[in-house]
Amino acid sequence: MTDQTLKNVTIYTDGACSGNPGPGGWGAMMMADGHKRELRGGEADTTNNRMELLAAIRALKALTRRSHVDLHTDSTYVRQGITKWIHGWKRNGWKTAARKEVKNADLWQELDAARQAHEVQWHWVKGHAGDPGNERADELARMGLQDARKGIPQTDERFSGEGQSAQPAFELHPTLAADTVEVADLPLCSLRLMNERRYTWLILVPKRADATEIIDLSPTDAEQLMVEIRMASKLLQTAVAPDKINVATLGNIVPQLHIHVIARLTSDPAWPGPVWGHSPVEPYEDDRLQATLEKLQNTQRRA
Repeated sequence: MTDQTLKNVTIYTDGACSGNPGPGGWGAMMMADGHKRELRGGEADTTNNRMELLAAIRALKALTRRSHVDLHTDSTYVRQGITKWIHGWKRNGWKTAARKEVKNADLWQELDAARQAHEVQWHWVKGHAGDPGNERADELARMGLQDARKGIPQTDERFSGEGQSAQPAFELHPTLAADTVEVADLPLCSLRLMNERRYTWLILVPKRADATEIIDLSPTDAEQLMVEIRMASKLLQTAVAPDKINVATLGNIVPQLHIHVIARLTSDPAWPGPVWGHSPVEPYEDDRLQATLEKLQNTQRRA
């Protein structure tokens, strides 16, 4: 029976791993009474299942008092394990029915202890299916993976606001959608190619609703933005070998926060001046646009 005096908390968790095993990250978004808290972290050498477990552990252990928790995960491994398999494992001394050691037993034991401090309902949600909470947890996990590669410890951010239960949905500005094509979906930004054949011109758009200035980003997002600007610059350096890379944020026409990262050559038509307003845009031909996209994507994958 649920204790009606307990605070209701909604949690979304996710894990990510590059290589499995390899560097990994976990993320959790927690919501209660119009307040939101986001946690993320990662490890340099781990597995996806361990990150899924750790996301749930860190979220539950972050609660400071006994609560009624609705925890949403896209991991059947976590939900089935904690609601069904764990009972047999504990009876068997943390061995499977085949008398083999339970994988990740250390984290299962930690999760088992953490859940007993609360009343937890475990919910499975389909991943990458448009659920806002799951999508945000996935973003946090991927950011945690990047943090792990840089040696950054766990990050904990808190937000408050009347009725705030989820981050507002991000929508790409129509002008950016019309003028660019996506190269890659990064932890913070959509990395896009400007449809202008005379320059290799990338645009980073932070996936944060209503952000118009860099100062609108949280400190953690601002740090991640610098990581992704550096990544885009190195991508151009490798793919194009430019004489100079221009980085700028303008927004005088399109208010949505976006950052230009442009490979400049001394032979380009606007050199040495800025490309903005130099002359009308000249779009790529379809086959060259596709070839440029594939070159950039292949270069990024090899980085």
